[in-house]
Amino acid sequence: MRVVFVNGRFVRESEAAVSIFDRGFTMGDGVYEVTSVMQGRMLEFDAHMARLMRSLNEVGMVLDMSGTRLKEIHEELISLNKLDDGLVYLQV
Repeated sequence: MRVVFVNGRFVRESEAAVSIFDRGFTMGDGVYEVTSVMQGRMLEFDAHMARLMRSLNEVGMVLDMSGTRLKEIHEELISLNKLDDGLVYLQV
């Protein structure tokens, strides 16, 4: 079973839920970024975060989390899921 990070918590994929009042759900607002993982390491994470921040700015969204914290979450997801080669999908 995969582990995901949703609403500030690491949870099993089957337990992940978004409120029906979530703006992404009700209005369709959202930005996403996908980071490749090879041999357990993220590729070009800083470039992905720069693009994420630029995209958020373009749609007028604010991220209440630092890039450092996002990197920690990505690393924890890679570890918890024992991901060697794959992707980390981030949606705001």
